[in-house]
Amino acid sequence: MNSSALCSFVVAVCVVMVCYSPMGANGEGLAEKMCMENMEYKDACLMLLKQADPKIVNAKKVDELAEAILEWAVAKAKDAQAFLKGLAQIDNNKAIVQCANFDYDGVVASFKSALEEFKDDPQTASYDAKVAGDGPSDCDRGLASQNLNNPAITALNRQIFTLSNLAFRIVSKIKN
Repeated sequence: MNSSALCSFVVAVCVVMVCYSPMGANGEGLAEKMCMENMEYKDACLMLLKQADPKIVNAKKVDELAEAILEWAVAKAKDAQAFLKGLAQIDNNKAIVQCANFDYDGVVASFKSALEEFKDDPQTASYDAKVAGDGPSDCDRGLASQNLNNPAITALNRQIFTLSNLAFRIVSKIKN
């Protein structure tokens, strides 16, 4: 293989790699860009994306990203509620029971509603995604009122709150 053919081959491979890379030219995918727009929760958001399904990180269109984020949000909210319900059975603390059986009922319902509505009514869906963040905040307040410090619940609430903010930001970008 002569040097010009080798050079052409290397250039072609590089072009293919750049074109099919899941990230943009600056190393940020759409999900990461959404995190970077929210300076207050940027670091928590980027940490959360490290746990994300590849279809979230690889999404190219806002509506694809919204659907993937909302599906993940519903799953994570259900997992969080199951964890809290298990903890409530062991501890039977009033604040934990409240988190598990009331606050997180709202979180799961709000994320489900946002997922069902985002294609037809993105404005309502973005509101529902934002409201899902009320559950973790209410849970934190309930724990504080009982002088209960549980780092696992606090971390869980922070993740769900961050996911709510991210879902809100993404769904708000959808145009009808």
